Amino acid sequence: MQDVSPAEAADLSLDSRAPQQLEPGLWRVPVPLPFATQYVNVYLLQGADPAQGWLLVDCPLGTSRAEAALRRGLEQARITPADIRAIVITHAHPDHLGAAGYWQRLTGAPVALLALEAQIIAPLWEDLSNHAFLEAARTLSVHGMPADEAQSLVTRAVQLRRLLEAPAHPQVLAHGQRVRLAGSIFHVYWTPGHADGHLCLLREDGVLIAGDALLGEMRPTVGMYPWTRSDPLAAQLRSLALLRDVPARLVLPGHGHVFADLQARADALSGQYSRQAVGIARLLAEAPDGLSVHTLARALYPARWHAADSRLVAMAEALAGLEHLRALGRAELVVDAGGLVLYRWAHDGQRHTAEEPLPASA
Repeated sequence: MQDVSPAEAADLSLDSRAPQQLEPGLWRVPVPLPFATQYVNVYLLQGADPAQGWLLVDCPLGTSRAEAALRRGLEQARITPADIRAIVITHAHPDHLGAAGYWQRLTGAPVALLALEAQIIAPLWEDLSNHAFLEAARTLSVHGMPADEAQSLVTRAVQLRRLLEAPAHPQVLAHGQRVRLAGSIFHVYWTPGHADGHLCLLREDGVLIAGDALLGEMRPTVGMYPWTRSDPLAAQLRSLALLRDVPARLVLPGHGHVFADLQARADALSGQYSRQAVGIARLLAEAPDGLSVHTLARALYPARWHAADSRLVAMAEALAGLEHLRALGRAELVVDAGGLVLYRWAHDGQRHTAEEPLPASA
């Protein structure tokens, strides 16, 4: 889930909340969210042959406000649900997965996403035992979050589940694949970091569906959770290096405005992530007894400490930064007598894991 600071949220609130035609056959529909981000972009793309219908990118949450926003967009674009012939989910965070199953039934369109995201939907959003979220609460506790606050996040996840509906029998896409969706040919890119199975799609005319891999007005969150792969920050940096050379003329981000200069934005975000890692390293170097993730997150993201959801994202981001430094041999993990996990600066550490390359499929 994408989270923002109050300052970033204020900037986004200036964004147009009305459906917007970007060019013929391409619409951006901002859909309201019950999160700090406030809005998520849903896109409608038509291919060269109108008879092939429209592609819907990401789905609204199952709220009346969110559904009404998309229906207004469809009406302004003069599209009926039956005109939607394909649905793609950039990643399975709640604000992008939404009620995909509902829109799949309503339109009769197949839903496509990468295999890694298809695999995570059931254990996160369909497991009534809440095993994944209970494990997350235990992890947050050993990293310094008060136990009652960590447990409240399980309740929040259960509440959020009511707004989601997973798609049935999704079409699984693969990195490097060329796929036809609603009459247009797209090149599929696996871009892990923000989410393990995040995908981007480049249409043959240079329109890039970017999801939350890179955003024009804020830095995509890169957090580490019990169910994520090792070193998501390194994965995000590799994804940005991959995307910067994609021949895109127009970038469609998951939040905020569309933009054109992909290379400049990818380079700017890479610099932000690198500077954040340096900042974490300095804080560790100044704390010889070590820091918990909770303590580090409060120091790094004081503006995000206003709500439980934001504190969760702040801790996940801090943990991702620490694990990135540990992978580089610049931090070490220790457990104190009370079971609290601490990270300390490692002056002469060795890399403890190799970078995971992008495979042929995901």
